[in-house]
Amino acid sequence: MIRMFKSKDFVRAVEFTDFASIQMIVQLTGMGMTLDVSPTGSLRSITLKNGTTTVVAIPGQFVYKTNTGTVGVCNLEYLEENFEEVTPAE
Repeated sequence: MIRMFKSKDFVRAVEFTDFASIQMIVQLTGMGMTLDVSPTGSLRSITLKNGTTTVVAIPGQFVYKTNTGTVGVCNLEYLEENFEEVTPAE
């Protein structure tokens, strides 16, 4: 699920949890991606690339995109401290 938070900036964020969350992250960011997978098949990290921008996320972190197009990685606490969540009820 894409979660929405707001302040002066508008941020959309997706929690990187497993292989299923990768599609939403690609849709959100529009960036190319490489995966780091352990020998047992579990995800260690994803690396997003777009020109000179490189962002690395590990499971449990959120990948976000601001209204100005900046892509970054943070934890849920950062989003909750700096933005008001406005995700519509499902």
